[in-house]
Amino acid sequence: MLRAGPFSDERIVRRINRRFVPLYFDLDPGGALRDNKARAFVVKAKPELGRSAVGTPPVLVMTPDGDVLGEIDNYASEEAVLDALGDVLAAHPGWDEPSDEEQAISKSGSALERASLRFDLGDADGARALLEREGAPEAALLLAHLCRLAGEWDALEQALARVKGAAFADDVRVERAWGRLAAREFAAAEKLADAVPRASRRHTEARYVSGLSRWHAGRKDDALATWRGVIESCAQDPWIYRADWACTQATESGARTGFSTADARASPLGRIGYMGRRNPDLDPP
Repeated sequence: MLRAGPFSDERIVRRINRRFVPLYFDLDPGGALRDNKARAFVVKAKPELGRSAVGTPPVLVMTPDGDVLGEIDNYASEEAVLDALGDVLAAHPGWDEPSDEEQAISKSGSALERASLRFDLGDADGARALLEREGAPEAALLLAHLCRLAGEWDALEQALARVKGAAFADDVRVERAWGRLAAREFAAAEKLADAVPRASRRHTEARYVSGLSRWHAGRKDDALATWRGVIESCAQDPWIYRADWACTQATESGARTGFSTADARASPLGRIGYMGRRNPDLDPP
């Protein structure tokens, strides 16, 4: 669940990749992604997770020696995950020290490099302050991206107006599509997202947004077809996980309290349930 939910959020991915070592595995010793050594390591710290039947396990933040520093509930929001990671680092400031590479970027890196680093470390305001003084299109694009994540749509448009050049056309389309979606201009959002080609690095995100545009316009079957199409045709990434999450919950009725490997309601990725909170993107913008 969390791999599709909070762990498909870019802010969380960036923070983890800077300060933690993520390990994803199947706790079930017979599972497709089983890792017996990882399971033994976790069960030693949390013996209750070694039982034959357990509830959906939390995400554990652990030291290499097996000490549990924090737990993140399966129903956690993105903000709760960021807070939990921040709490661990605040309690262990030595682990939040900048690397040699980060010190070099802070000392002599470009404004874009320094802003990207601040974004990675959770300082979006500091990143924006650096980018607002830069005229390069790459800087304006990252500024627009940060404005979008903050839900500041007028500022998003102002930043996008500074992004010039065909090389950034798909990025502009995707960022603007999110803005149109938030404004409930679903046809405009769909048109922008559908203009992003398969070869673009933003393609999977664009297909996800296109599906959301159809979903919120009341075209459920079209939305599901869009999400299933990108899941089946593209390599897995956070947007594929999020599309799978949306597909599964869009076709379920009622809350799922358990699941079985024989469940006929498997997701397009073959998963058998997303036990956790509802995908927030399915709620009205």
